[in-house]
Amino acid sequence: MDRHALKIPCNTMPFICEADYSITRSEMIHADRTVPFHVAIYLLQGSMEIMEDGICYRILPNQLFFLKSGIHHWGERPFEAGSAWYYAHFYCEEPEAGMEELPRGVRYEKRVCLEKNENQKYIVLPKLTDDVETNRIAHNFERMIEAHVHGNIPQASIWLWQIFMECAQRERDNLAENTYVRQIQEYIRVHGTEDFSAREIEEACGLSYKYAGTLFKEATGQTIREYQRMLRIGRAQQLLMETDRSITEIAQLTGFTDVFYFSKVFRKARGCSPSEYRRTYVPGI
Repeated sequence: MDRHALKIPCNTMPFICEADYSITRSEMIHADRTVPFHVAIYLLQGSMEIMEDGICYRILPNQLFFLKSGIHHWGERPFEAGSAWYYAHFYCEEPEAGMEELPRGVRYEKRVCLEKNENQKYIVLPKLTDDVETNRIAHNFERMIEAHVHGNIPQASIWLWQIFMECAQRERDNLAENTYVRQIQEYIRVHGTEDFSAREIEEACGLSYKYAGTLFKEATGQTIREYQRMLRIGRAQQLLMETDRSITEIAQLTGFTDVFYFSKVFRKARGCSPSEYRRTYVPGI
């Protein structure tokens, strides 16, 4: 996959050779080709599938997709009727030997004077980037096309760099959010039977409880407490099937101090009481 990744040196400007808007008026399949330039496609409506070096990519509205120069790409299925998109063909130098990826999260606490070689870094662009919520990439694409058709090559290149940075930042944010979610999940797996506080979650992941809860819900579809409850019920299920402990003991072992509340939560999650579950799934106990 690394050879398909588009790496953009920080010390160079891309050159856009073509940028425009397109729409399918009749059945269309992407051309079978290998080109000397990179391709950016921002889908506005419809859907399309493009193969790159044998890997199939499905592109949906408000997604930006990059194809790398020199790599064979083609279509096998027609685009959805009425599909519309922005596109750009551009050249950009490859990173020089020895160049490193631009580090993430760098922040200087005081004024610094950087050496010239500090710009000898590159960014890596994700193959697909979602732009559903902000549409910033779409707006920058429009500005880039406008500058290009009016012959303002430097301004068009600047807008393309804005798109690059937006994509790279989204990728970093997604990686960071996934890391936070994993930290929260690990904490709950270890402390799931405890009544942990909002402050303890904040200390575990380094975020405010409100923001951590928002990230967690977006990533898992559950609140932090719902996830904890799911793990507790899963553990209770296991104890009901594998042991002859009493319902009261199992409630206490899984973090429920009130056996009646435990039974209520269990019934809501599994559709039957703990006793009914045991009789159904573990005969003889």
